[in-house]
Formats: sequence, C-alpha cells, structure tokens
Amino acid sequence: MSIRRYLVLILLSIITLVTFLAAIQGYKASMSQANDLFDEQLQIIGKTLLATSATYNKSAFESPASKATVIRSDHIAYQLFSNETLLLRTNNAPQMILTDLPSGFTDLNFLGQRWRVFIETAKEQQPHKRVLVAQPLEQRFSLAQDVILSAVTPIILVIPVIALFIFMAIRQALKPLTVLRRELSEKKINDLSKLSSQTSTKELQPVIHTLNLLFERLSSAFTRERHFASDAAHELRTPLSVLKINVHNLQMTQSEKLDKDGQVSLMQLGQSVDRMAHVVDQILTLNRTNPDQLTMAVTQLELQALLQQVISDLYPEIMKHQHDISLESQVSTIYANEFALLTLVKNLIGNACKYTPNGGQILVKTRVNEQSFTLIVEDSGPGIEQSEYDRVFDRFYRVGGDSHQSTVVGCGLGLAIVQHIVKLHQGKITLAKSTQLNGLKVSVTFPQKAQFSNMKLNQCEQKQEDNT
Repeated sequence: MSIRRYLVLILLSIITLVTFLAAIQGYKASMSQANDLFDEQLQIIGKTLLATSATYNKSAFESPASKATVIRSDHIAYQLFSNETLLLRTNNAPQMILTDLPSGFTDLNFLGQRWRVFIETAKEQQPHKRVLVAQPLEQRFSLAQDVILSAVTPIILVIPVIALFIFMAIRQALKPLTVLRRELSEKKINDLSKLSSQTSTKELQPVIHTLNLLFERLSSAFTRERHFASDAAHELRTPLSVLKINVHNLQMTQSEKLDKDGQVSLMQLGQSVDRMAHVVDQILTLNRTNPDQLTMAVTQLELQALLQQVISDLYPEIMKHQHDISLESQVSTIYANEFALLTLVKNLIGNACKYTPNGGQILVKTRVNEQSFTLIVEDSGPGIEQSEYDRVFDRFYRVGGDSHQSTVVGCGLGLAIVQHIVKLHQGKITLAKSTQLNGLKVSVTFPQKAQFSNMKLNQCEQKQEDNT
C-alpha cells in the first residue's frame, strides 16, 4: 500500500471514529438535556393549571352533576381533580385518575403508549387540588433525535470534503517523494551520477544525501572493476602469449629429443596454456557483456551477413574437425548490439563445433517475423541431459565436471555469457534435444525493437531517418 493511501485511510478512519464517538456522546448529553427540558415543561404546565384552577367557580366544582371540561391536545395529556372530582382533562386523557402516586415524576402505560407523568398536589387549598400532566416518551425521543440529527448531519456530510482536503494536502506533502521516485526510475543502468532533486523537506534531505554517497561509492567500485579487467587483460595476455610461443618452440625443436613421457607432458603443457588463455578471454568477455557493466548502443544489423562472418571466422576450426555446417537464413535487418550479438553467435557455434564429433553436422538457422527474430543452432553431438539444462548457465559449470575429452578446451562460461546477452536484449533462451540431428538444440529469441533500458535505440533510428 502506498504511503498516500495509507495516510488518507488512517486519517479518515480517525476522523470518522472521533465523529462517531462525539455523536454518541452528544446524543447521550442531548437526550439528558432534552429530558430535563421536557420534565421542566411538564412541571410548568402542572403548576400553571393548579394556579389558574383557584379562579374557577367553586360551586361548579362542588356540584356532583357538573361535567369535566375537555380540551383538545395532540401532544400533552393532563387531568385536574378537586378532591375526587375531575374538573378538567384533555381529549387524549382518560376520565379515571391515572395514578394514586404522590407528587413527582413517574412512567406509566395507558392508551397503548408509555408516558412520562408529572403529579402535583395542592393540599393547602380547599378543596384539595391534584393535577397530572403526561407526555408520550416516544414523542420525546422523536423530538430529541430530530434535534440531534439536525446538529450531527452537517458534520457527517462534511467528511467527504474533509477527505478531499486531506488527500490534496498529503499529495502536496508527498510531492518531493514523487519527484525523487521519477528521477530514480529514469536513471539508466550505467548512470551513477548524483541526484539533482533539490527539496526543502528536512526528512528527504538526508535520504538524498545518502543516495548520492551510495552512487558515488558504486561509481568508484565499477571504475575500479573496469580498470582491473583492463589491467588483467594486459597483465595476463602478454605472459600467456610468450608462454604459448615458448611451448610451440619447444614442441618444434625439442619434441624429438624427449622420451614418451616428456612428449606427453609437453603436450599437456600446451593444452593447459591454451585452456588458460581461453579462460582469460572468456572471463574478460563475461565482464564486458555483464548487463550491469555494458553500455549498449543498438545498431541496425544484417543478420545473415553477421552469421556468415562468424562462420567464416570459425571455419578453420570447423574444417579441422571436418564438420558439415549448414546455414538456413534469409536477408533480414534486426536491431541489436553488434559486439554482444557477435559474441553470442560465436559462443553458440563454437560450442557446437567443440562438442560435435569429427565428421558431425551443425545446423544454423533463423526465423524472423515482425515481433521477433529467433536464432537456432543444432548439432549432432552428445547433447545435454534435460536435468542439466538449468545448471549449464551457471558460471564455471561444465557437464560431467572434469570428465571431458582432453582436447576440448572450455571453462564453463560460454552459456553464462550467452545468457547475459540474452537478458540484456530482453530475450529468451531455451535448450532442447534436436529432432533433426539428435544433438543439442539452442534457440534464442530476441524482440525486434525492445525498449532496452540502457540502449540508444532512438538515436540509431533517428540517424537512419536522417540518412534516408
């Protein structure tokens, strides 16, 4: 969940909860005050009736034939008695006295309702006067609730407006985070420059400062790694070249003077030197094709010509093993990095040449459509067990460990390099058994125009349009 959504939901929940609790507390307080107010109203009515009853004609009250006066009322019911004689009542009050309880408040049931009744007796008057004033409790609650809801409803209706203001305030407060996120997302893989975001937010200033320090340390580390690779190439290739020349000279001049064991040792020495040179070249190639290290410039390439070039470069090794190599491809244009694609094709065809027995077959073919292009390399070699398909992409892993033929030079980095290049081009590589040659089948699929995060595809297309 985003910070913005979390803050909006938390604040709205708190406001709603507080409003709800305040409404409940207000409801209780308002009901109590309303009850007190209604009770006071009943008292006023009762005392007023007692006070005005003294002005009535006493002879009328004392006459047993007299009838009680009935007054129409919709909300209040009351009775006025002189001794046991009913003098005055409302149309919603019975003729019989409601209760014989002493003066005060009580709750009674009559006429199918619950009533709040106030009783007042004037014993100092002659004859004794008694008044009973009643009000329906339901009516009380209804009036009180209407008043409370009228006060609470505007608060509830204003919550969406509060939510809108909260959302706008939080969005404005989190705007520096949005700017920082956008700048970080727009950084290229090889862009380790400092962040240009300037913010007055105190909480973000140490974060930006820490990120800039991290980028600076990473840039220094990558620079040291590139320098190390360059220095290693110079320091290792030169003595290896001298060592190869000396081994070759020994084989040419001293081979006949050595016994059988010496000749075997000299041959093994030459093979070890070749293996070491191959390992150094593969390690340096792996470093150059690492997605975190390589700054790629995508160019428009002619796929068939590139495959023909690679086969031509490897043709001496192919002829050495008397391999029958076939190329099934049509003229097509693709977008890729030239160095990376050349390295990939050399590794795939080179592996097929290494592990295919003498006189075997190698098939190289392509499939091109509007969305992607696929390179397929098949051979008639022993292939790879399906259980090893995932392991062969690990660095320095070779099928069977050290059980390879001594003439096969390898270090287990070829397919790791291929996988790096495939990932860099947002492609896919799959291994399978060749149904045509019964060996290994390697299929590599690249998108035609992938949105490579660190490749200058747009620039290449712009140059093409300019040339056109």
